[in-house]
Amino acid sequence: MDKIPVIIDCDTGIDDMISFVLTLSSKQLDIRGVTTVAGNVSLPYTTYNTINGLAYMGRGEIPVAAGEAAPLERSYRDASEIHGDSGLGEFTFDNPVDYGPVETGGVEFLYEKLMESKEKITILALAPLTNIAKLYLEHPDCKEKIEKIVFMGGSVFSGNPTPVATFNVWVDPEAARIVMKGGVPFFMCPLDTTREAYLTEEELEIVGTIENPVAEMVYTMCSFYWSQEKKNVNGHKRFKGLCIHDLCTAAYVTNPELFHSTRYYGDVETKGPLTEGFTMIDYEDILSKSEEEKNIDYIDSVDRDGVMKVFFEALKSY
Repeated sequence: MDKIPVIIDCDTGIDDMISFVLTLSSKQLDIRGVTTVAGNVSLPYTTYNTINGLAYMGRGEIPVAAGEAAPLERSYRDASEIHGDSGLGEFTFDNPVDYGPVETGGVEFLYEKLMESKEKITILALAPLTNIAKLYLEHPDCKEKIEKIVFMGGSVFSGNPTPVATFNVWVDPEAARIVMKGGVPFFMCPLDTTREAYLTEEELEIVGTIENPVAEMVYTMCSFYWSQEKKNVNGHKRFKGLCIHDLCTAAYVTNPELFHSTRYYGDVETKGPLTEGFTMIDYEDILSKSEEEKNIDYIDSVDRDGVMKVFFEALKSY
């Protein structure tokens, strides 16, 4: 089977790092590079975490490019109250690598990798969409080289950190609107679905029994993550377990048979004082848009047990 060419765009905090467990070990993916952006924590941290995470999991050969340090039009807002000041909770790298990102900036790196590829490339977007929006604005010819964008974010029924907006949209809603309406196939893995790909407390304890450094890292990060979710957003009352949003989204790329999607028309609210960052999905076809106008493949269900199965298999492979 031919491998899927992929570029990962991320803001490496805890769930991004956990998603690497699956993507970096997957035999389905040909990872051409990784770009970082400010999101869960600031760009220096997301870049440091990404470079060291890839090396820690034995994939230090994958090039990493540092992207945008702030949203397109507004001030930067992070999620350090959930991910910790460094982005990885209480986990630290004992022996960090002695190299940094490639010299090429994230946007130009994306453009170069897309244009040099013979095949179209899937972009796995686990972060605010600033890098990709800027890519579209500066290099619109790149779009013909993108197979699809698979994005972690958006929702119909609830939000986080606001009642209606999801973090990766809320941080840079202008960028999200540009990419969502950019004409490239856009697959949204929303919180409505990622919250169903949860890790139970019993499963978390099983992670703690797996004897390899990557599993130990995941256990340390997840324990912190779950404690912060409980403390800051009443996670134990709202969710069925620890929601690992980026892992769910990555699994859509590696194992799409575990998911179902439906096509809708969607847009992003950028101005409303109560609804800034809200993803408007025409869930009931009220606007009667044509099939050509529908711009969102909304991933609306997940086989949780299937995702956990491939995740644990990946985790044990290290």
